[in-house]
Amino acid sequence: MPKWPLKNRLLQLRVSTVITVILCLITVIQFFAAYGKYNYSHLPAEVIETQLFKQITPKLPLSKSKPDCKYDQILSNKESLNPWDIPKKFDSFNANGVMNGTYMPEHCNPMFSVAILVTYRNRQKQLDIFLPYMHDFLRKQNLHYKIYLIEQQDEKPWNKGVLYNIGAKQAISDKFPCLILHDVDLLPLDASNLYACTNDPRHMSSSIDKFRYVLTYDYLVGGALAIKSDHFVAFNGFSNRFEGWGGEDDDFAHRLASHKLDVVRFPREMSRYTMMVHRQESKNSARHSIMGQNKARAAADGLSSLPYHDTRLKNHRLFTLIGAKL
Repeated sequence: MPKWPLKNRLLQLRVSTVITVILCLITVIQFFAAYGKYNYSHLPAEVIETQLFKQITPKLPLSKSKPDCKYDQILSNKESLNPWDIPKKFDSFNANGVMNGTYMPEHCNPMFSVAILVTYRNRQKQLDIFLPYMHDFLRKQNLHYKIYLIEQQDEKPWNKGVLYNIGAKQAISDKFPCLILHDVDLLPLDASNLYACTNDPRHMSSSIDKFRYVLTYDYLVGGALAIKSDHFVAFNGFSNRFEGWGGEDDDFAHRLASHKLDVVRFPREMSRYTMMVHRQESKNSARHSIMGQNKARAAADGLSSLPYHDTRLKNHRLFTLIGAKL
């Protein structure tokens, strides 16, 4: 028996089947159109350098025989990695110039001093990739920087807000004018993503591969955020009340908004990150109620009112460890 042409076969489909397929296609299209923003509001590339917060720690040893470091070529660098090109191991990593997580360029005087605060517990595989990758990435940017690893060293519920407050307190004591709050599972892909503060708080990780490189919502500040130390103190840091996963970043976004400061971003092509695969933690079921309660109590809950904790500093070649028992 001769086979029916494709046209005839299509005509044999039930009307209900066709309608179902069409509705599914519409749903998929609406999802990708509505979920997140591919083109979000950002600083134009040509004004970014004028918006950078150029400040270094006091008494940083500078040399009169060296020129000031330049950053225009970094900001205009078009190099970018694909997520699948990220090394899985760094067996031959060279830590030249790094001591206690700190680095300073040798050929020029840096214009930025940056403290990178990484909260952490039980993510050794990610940390083994994060540290060498970030040092390789950052040493090309002519920065004076230091990586602080703030590790929760107990079995109590995870509290990222308290850990960030502890890390910020130490970095501010060390006179760092700029803080970068950074998840250990995120790696920047674009060489032009300068790790420095701007005059306003800057959300750095606005385009993550896990979320199809779109900004999932306007007030998102989680992942990687650069903020001046003065601002962090003025906002009283993070709430200490969020135990478990979720809520503390959105609560912090409300603190920023209540001080009427805009959160700025770089263009999408300068802000791409890859998220390392890990088991998804269960969300804090009380996060929404805590956020509602916190709207009127930011001044009493945060950096200025850290709960009792035991912390110890220990120097490692690639980071300074702040071990915390809450």
